Amino acid sequence: MSRPVEERLRELESELRDLQVLPAAAVRARGRRRGRRQLGALLVAGAVVATTAGIAATKTLGWPDGRVAPQQPAATQSTGAGPVVCVLSIPDSPATVRVRVVDGGAPAGTPDTTAAQLRARRFIVLADINGTTDSNAVGTAALHYGPAAIGAATLLRAELHGNIAMQFDPDRADETIDLILGSAFTRLATMTEVNQALVAAGEPSAPPQCETVVSPTPGR
Repeated sequence: MSRPVEERLRELESELRDLQVLPAAAVRARGRRRGRRQLGALLVAGAVVATTAGIAATKTLGWPDGRVAPQQPAATQSTGAGPVVCVLSIPDSPATVRVRVVDGGAPAGTPDTTAAQLRARRFIVLADINGTTDSNAVGTAALHYGPAAIGAATLLRAELHGNIAMQFDPDRADETIDLILGSAFTRLATMTEVNQALVAAGEPSAPPQCETVVSPTPGR
């Protein structure tokens, strides 16, 4: 049989009198300690989650076991004036190709005629077409060009009839091509010959001096 309610209330009142009530400052301090413990637990849990996610992401990217992905090596720098940057892409139009026609022992009037014909085919022919050079063309003609004009020289080569000497100068900084006309030069190639030559040539390969190969800026 349960005890009377009055007896239970008297016992509860006695217990409340004997209970120690902490000061408000102590209560607040206890609350701060409890908050710090909870915050610490949350930080530890967050670190565990972040570490686990980082390891999973690293494995997804192909670098397991937490290893750092190796950095790409910097481009090799030349000990001279700088790295040799070569442009291999053949221009879409002759209108971007700069040519200097040089008399290397060609028949009289041939440099002027050749320059006029190249202009008609939309090449940019510079004004000093009758200049001379110390290195005359061997046989028919020769092309002197630098790293920035490898693709352009391939296009110009297709426009010329006969055996043409290709002379690459890795120290040449400009995009102009010197077309040196020799004593055996006779004419430009026909359009059919030009197309056949371009198909046969394909994309030019990089000379061994090239350290970097790039594509020309669109629209050039």
